[in-house]
Amino acid sequence: MITSPKLAELVLSYDPNANVDLLRKAYMFSIQSHSAQKRASGSPFFYHPAEVAKLLTELKLDVPTIVTGLLHDVLEDTNVSLDELRETFGSEIAFLVDGVTKLSKINYMSSKVHQAENFRKFLLATSKDIRVLLVKLMDRLHNMRTLNYIPSIEKRKEIALETLEIYAPLAERIGMSITKDEMEDVAFYNLHPTEYAAINRKLEQMRINDNEFISNTINELSRVFREAGIETEISGREKKAYSIWKKMQKCNVTLEQLNDIVAFRVIVKTIQQCYLALGVIHTNFQIMPGKFKDYISIPKLNNYRSLHTTIIGPFSQRVEIQIRTEEMHRIADDGVAAHWSYKDGNVVSDENMPRHYSLIKNLLTIIKNSNSPDDIIDNSKLGMFDDEVFCFTPTGDLISLPRGATVVDFAYEIHTNIGNTCIGGRVNGKMVPIRTVLKNGDQVDIITSPYQHPETAWKKFVVTGKAMSCINKFIKSREKSEFQSLGLSLTKYLFSKFNLQFSENSLDIKRFSCTSLQKFYYNLARGNILLTAVEMYIKSKSTDATAVLHPEETVCVMDFTPGIAVHFAECCHPILGDKIVAVLVPQRGLVVHVTNCDTEELSAYSLIGVKWNNDDEADVAFNVKLRIVMFNKAESFVTVTNIISSSGASITNISVDHRSVDFFDLLVDVTVNDPFHLGEIQAALRACGNVRSVHCL
Repeated sequence: MITSPKLAELVLSYDPNANVDLLRKAYMFSIQSHSAQKRASGSPFFYHPAEVAKLLTELKLDVPTIVTGLLHDVLEDTNVSLDELRETFGSEIAFLVDGVTKLSKINYMSSKVHQAENFRKFLLATSKDIRVLLVKLMDRLHNMRTLNYIPSIEKRKEIALETLEIYAPLAERIGMSITKDEMEDVAFYNLHPTEYAAINRKLEQMRINDNEFISNTINELSRVFREAGIETEISGREKKAYSIWKKMQKCNVTLEQLNDIVAFRVIVKTIQQCYLALGVIHTNFQIMPGKFKDYISIPKLNNYRSLHTTIIGPFSQRVEIQIRTEEMHRIADDGVAAHWSYKDGNVVSDENMPRHYSLIKNLLTIIKNSNSPDDIIDNSKLGMFDDEVFCFTPTGDLISLPRGATVVDFAYEIHTNIGNTCIGGRVNGKMVPIRTVLKNGDQVDIITSPYQHPETAWKKFVVTGKAMSCINKFIKSREKSEFQSLGLSLTKYLFSKFNLQFSENSLDIKRFSCTSLQKFYYNLARGNILLTAVEMYIKSKSTDATAVLHPEETVCVMDFTPGIAVHFAECCHPILGDKIVAVLVPQRGLVVHVTNCDTEELSAYSLIGVKWNNDDEADVAFNVKLRIVMFNKAESFVTVTNIISSSGASITNISVDHRSVDFFDLLVDVTVNDPFHLGEIQAALRACGNVRSVHCL
């Protein structure tokens, strides 16, 4: 265990003006507070906070952070109160300890309600001071180092899984790669011991068979740099077992088939020398196409900067090389902690590192938009487990997104309102639908409309937690009012069915265990009150109960947001102008079909009269899916999309369903105004020489 004088010595080595009296005071306070407690290993509990404090000194953090490391468990595990801590050590340290304590209370296997609430509080604290996260990560790192002392295998697996799903991604997102790697490897050992042992056995055998590979490669690389007059520091680092296992799973290959188990790092003095060193490498060795990445000009979200290239090395083996400056190397290892480190006795404030806070800010947005603990936890994980794609706004601003992100994800990253009203985009100057997947370097200009709003279908293709949470928030905010409106329309429909004048005063809502009309309407539309029960009640009020008339009142489906209280059946894809009918499906709402649809759903529930809108001439757009069979020619795709766009319709999705030597089938979702508009588009497509057939699905 590190002693108080040794801890003070470590801090003074990088901060000569450190308040060592405060350190000693916190050291003794922690010993006294934890005096009767033991760790699972049998050692005094204080060993743990002392080791956490030592880990924080290795990151060269300030005295309040080191003190927080010493005190981080006193609120949770002792009788010390927050007020006492504030009175003894001041408000800054009390705030930091309280923030760490909130995250410590998260139990991965506990109720998601408590887990989500603690995660929310922690992120709010972290957003104000990133040191909260740094202390908690060192706390978890030391716990992982001593995980083997916990006797229960299931408990060890629970902690390991929590580390993989929460703490390692947080460490990665703020650039602390060394911490992330060690956490992942210990977690991997406890979750998959057989696979861990197998990979390490094979790694050991590979070291024996080729024990001079690293040293020989370093010597050869050093030679070419020396001849080029570039001073370098070169090292070779074997990748961790978990990282290797993940790549084996992703690429579906064996360990022997992986060619980049060892990565070589070339450290130079300046950014200019990084590019000069890259030129030397590419001049002297054959490069692997498509394997060059410039993270200096476009850093990763966690501020990682380096040049990556893969070559056929000096001994005819594939070699990955990373070129960076010493400062870049320090940030690559310690991430945001490197910015909090002392330089000449002055700590760099969080105001100078906005990129590191983007993850925290996005997670806070997710929390504000989430409606349930499931949303908070699941969408937060979406925000942390992502490879990145870099795109640009028309003004040149860089937007970082997870791989697989769409135009809608990009829109939400700019602003929630832009995402909510997104109807499409121009990617590199070309119009594209909202679900288009973006690629590195794309320039994206979002197109919006005040008449657009999120739909439940968007949830099928967005990939960012922020987009998902914003869509869910919109749908949730609309859901209650939409079901209440539908319930009112259904009630009017039932009254007119029996030739009765609708009056809310004539409804005995207590008969249906409701305390308000709005609750009655909501429960009716949701299926909590049976439609047949309300129908029988209204029928009993009719003067002529035997005479069932054709309904004069019908439900106007265009009054509702698609996908919330009203759904358009995917079996028959009704579009504006089709003759339609609907059924009320419990917990789902109104499902609209074309009248000649042969689905069993229409016979399972009572039919309800519906129409598109109150004004048959209303100019309301609607979606339709087309199957277009085209000749397999280079110009066919462009010709078809131009025909649709020039007709005034918009394409919301395109996919290739089947492709052969001569033909390929294109599935196109198109927004049309009415059946006549659709007919014009189909006629124009059929007149095209590159199109063989067009069918509406």
